[in-house]
Amino acid sequence: MMKFDSIQTKLTGIAILFIIGTSVTMGGVGIRLTMGFLKQRFHENYVVLSEYLAKNAELGVLLEDTDMLGKLADNMIEQADVVKVSIKNRSGSELARAEKKYSQGSFVKIKTPIRQIQAEESEMFLYGADAQQEILGNVELFYSATGLRSLIKKLAVIFILISVVLSLFPVTWYWVMARSITAPLTDLLDVSKKVSRGDMDVRARGGELRETRTLANVFNEMLDSIKTQQQEMAKVHVEMAKQKSLAEIGQFSTMVAHELKNPIAIIKGSLDILKKPEVDGETRQTMVLYLDEEVQRLTRLVDEFLLFAKPKTLNYSRFSMNGFMTDLVKKQCFANSENDISLVLDPEDSEIQGDIYLLERAVTNILKNAQDNSDKDAGGIEVSGHNNSSHYTIRIKDRGKGIKAEILDDIFNPFFTTRAKGTGLGLAIVRDIIRSHGGDVHAWNRKSGGACFEIKIKQKKMMKDAKKMMNAEC
Repeated sequence: MMKFDSIQTKLTGIAILFIIGTSVTMGGVGIRLTMGFLKQRFHENYVVLSEYLAKNAELGVLLEDTDMLGKLADNMIEQADVVKVSIKNRSGSELARAEKKYSQGSFVKIKTPIRQIQAEESEMFLYGADAQQEILGNVELFYSATGLRSLIKKLAVIFILISVVLSLFPVTWYWVMARSITAPLTDLLDVSKKVSRGDMDVRARGGELRETRTLANVFNEMLDSIKTQQQEMAKVHVEMAKQKSLAEIGQFSTMVAHELKNPIAIIKGSLDILKKPEVDGETRQTMVLYLDEEVQRLTRLVDEFLLFAKPKTLNYSRFSMNGFMTDLVKKQCFANSENDISLVLDPEDSEIQGDIYLLERAVTNILKNAQDNSDKDAGGIEVSGHNNSSHYTIRIKDRGKGIKAEILDDIFNPFFTTRAKGTGLGLAIVRDIIRSHGGDVHAWNRKSGGACFEIKIKQKKMMKDAKKMMNAEC
């Protein structure tokens, strides 16, 4: 189906309207002029015939020779389109009459006087300018314009056909010309769409016109330049990624060495003391406790380093977020009974597909931070969960001092910590776990005091009956 919003159709439409309008106008004017000319010549022809008959009827009228006048009338009626001839004397009496059986259309009447020429002797048989004329009677000639109208119709049809045929040539040429312009533009548009989808190997065709070829060549040169730049940028990005990886490895190695140095030093010192035979039992027991604590610390550090460093393989399963949040809060209540934790959940449950153990670790990490930083006298910790069309949102609010504004943007960065014995990987691990589930985590300070952490996770709603608002407190 042809669309009428393209350059080709609009140009062709304008050309058709202009050419047809011009042809119709010229045709109408031409037919009108032709009709006027033919009518005038047609009428003049019968006027001449009528005058000829009047001159020839002069003698017959003078002699009142009806036979001669009848023959003249019969000869005249044989002419095409002449339907009636009447010759009358000066008193109006009809001397001769000839008529055809003709009933179509209207008739045109021509009345010509029959004159007697009285010439001087020196101008005998001549019609001089000074000749005296006497009217003897008149000739009435009736003719039909049917033949003329039929001729005019035929001429009009022929003229219209010729105009249409002649109009087809410029219209066709205009259409081909418009197509030679629009086809390269359409091709250029298709190439642009493919490029926008990432196909950088396509190229535009220029068509037959020099201008469109120039446009296509410029566009292709631009694509070549973009492709070359992309290849160069890809190399730069690979090199930058390598440099970034090396920098992160160096930073990671430095952090590992730094964090492992203190526990190893304590373990070495404890072992050195235990080697001495004079060490009493109480000191030996203390050193053993030191060894156990530092080994546990090393185990925890190694677990955090491994969890942050290696790619996370998710063990997917489907589970209810309301049930997940309820169980998690209950566990924290048992593990730390010093802080009250209130839980408010959306009555419409939600289901997500994810790694329940990694998500539990991430949410627990934030919840522990809230417990560590919350002011017990100011109130408990508020935990809420609700869903919308795309995400399940968890918010954990504490009533502590909040997060310093200057470090708020850095708390999720690896190796960033404000604690003397911290690795700076806790919140970085939380962010990686949440992002691996198609979500994200943010933090801000509350106006009423304390901090708020918000976790958004992609979810799939469970179509269940709405339950009452779930509240759990410990």
